[in-house]
Amino acid sequence: MLTLNQDIELLNQFAIKHKGINSFYFGNESEADTDIEIVYPFMNAILQNQSMANGLITRTYLIIISDLVQKDLSNLNHVLSDTERICWDIPLYMRQVSNSGLLGSFKVNMNVNVTHDVARNDDDVASNYFDLTISSPIGNDSCNLPIDAGNILTNNYVYVGGGSMSGNYIVEIKDQSGNVLQTFNTSGEYVVTVLSGIKDTITSNVTTITDDII
Repeated sequence: MLTLNQDIELLNQFAIKHKGINSFYFGNESEADTDIEIVYPFMNAILQNQSMANGLITRTYLIIISDLVQKDLSNLNHVLSDTERICWDIPLYMRQVSNSGLLGSFKVNMNVNVTHDVARNDDDVASNYFDLTISSPIGNDSCNLPIDAGNILTNNYVYVGGGSMSGNYIVEIKDQSGNVLQTFNTSGEYVVTVLSGIKDTITSNVTTITDDII
């Protein structure tokens, strides 16, 4: 399974190696110019969402490629053309890395829609952007959890319903006056006899019968 940090490193390495990109930032684009020195052409990656389904961890990133334009917009089409081309390069590069097998099995959604933008931030830039989705199988990570051995339930919780229990507990059966009639340990097995009827063996006619239950 690829971690979030590995996804970010994949994108960062693409930006470092691509001849058409001079700087990279992962995170909110509004914070980029305060965290790094932006040198155009600039690549920005923003995590949109992440999910787990059918044994796959999937993350979607908003990828933005931008470059400076002249005040008179004379190079606008040139910038839009170049930044669009870089957008197509990203999923193609990711597929190359996936096919190499160096990072195990992961997939990139090759079906992307790239959009032009000429008013994305305060700089005089034009950009293209698209959603990039990377999926990788959980694999053995679901078995090798970083969890110490121990009780499943806390020691002050009595599990009812069968199966293994998290500890041994003493259960008390009391009458309505609070007297303890019976105690037993939850780790044992017990049989309860259920009263099914009362047989009247008194032959004389009386209206009230008082019998202490012992």
